[in-house]
Amino acid sequence: MLDALRARWPRAQITWLAQPGFAGILEGDPRVDTLIRAPADLFGSTSALWRLRRMLRAQHFDWVFDVQGLFKSRLVAWLAGGTRVGFASKEPGGFLMQHRLDKGGDVADIASEYRYFAEAVSGIVAGPPHLIVDDARRAAVAARAAALGLTDGFIALCPFTTRPQKHWIESHWPALVEQLAAAGLGPCVLFGGPGDRDAAARITAATRAPLINLAGDTRLAELPAWLAAARLVIGVDTGLTHIGIAVATPTVALFGSTRPYLQGADSPLTVMYDALPCAPCRRRPTCDGRFDCMRQLTPERVAVAAGRLLKDGGAS
Repeated sequence: MLDALRARWPRAQITWLAQPGFAGILEGDPRVDTLIRAPADLFGSTSALWRLRRMLRAQHFDWVFDVQGLFKSRLVAWLAGGTRVGFASKEPGGFLMQHRLDKGGDVADIASEYRYFAEAVSGIVAGPPHLIVDDARRAAVAARAAALGLTDGFIALCPFTTRPQKHWIESHWPALVEQLAAAGLGPCVLFGGPGDRDAAARITAATRAPLINLAGDTRLAELPAWLAAARLVIGVDTGLTHIGIAVATPTVALFGSTRPYLQGADSPLTVMYDALPCAPCRRRPTCDGRFDCMRQLTPERVAVAAGRLLKDGGAS
């Protein structure tokens, strides 16, 4: 979105509004003029909604783009005023948008619907996802990585996401770490949020190979710099995996219950997806919790894919 908007309107004042926990990802991005953190209590307080409305409308936005299509995002777009453009979706509140776009694009491309949206509003063909990491964060991560003995690079593991059917089998992760170590491809670093600490501790305790556990020990705003510093990212269908692709790090992405993107990255990408007859089941698994689609992506297969991706030009 940002690249297309800047190409179309290079002198525009671009403001991005995000939830407080995610806004830091865009700190220091030169394509954004103003970064607004929504109040943490926004949807639990009528007064917070009206305060945000007064603040946003005082800026007299010409255009407001909602690229989520949720009721909450539509409501925030309405608070901002201006000419509102958003996705058509089954979510309530469609009347809050003055223009609604069907989700288009090639589903095989990463972020296809957002690239389609960007092209529709700007007339510019949007390129691959592109996240800018500022020099200060790169330097801070490099210093901490050196203190952890990671001066020769590392593989970033991103196992955690919100829906159980998108997880890889937990016991596969320690086995993968051992496979990568045996192939001379380590060391590995485990990333996740504070809520992932217990699972990360189990994975770390279960492997006999070196594994540095940073789950819950990094701020989300720092993670793009960490993933940019990695030689390779291995992850499930989760935000960190997508960030790894957006910072142009070679990535192995593990898909099962959700429809995968297969192309459109700006760096080497291997998507592992077996397309079982029941896949993608999205939010309605039919396997009674076996998660066959993810179980049959064995650690051996993933380790081979990782080694091949690094050998074929992924090594930095």
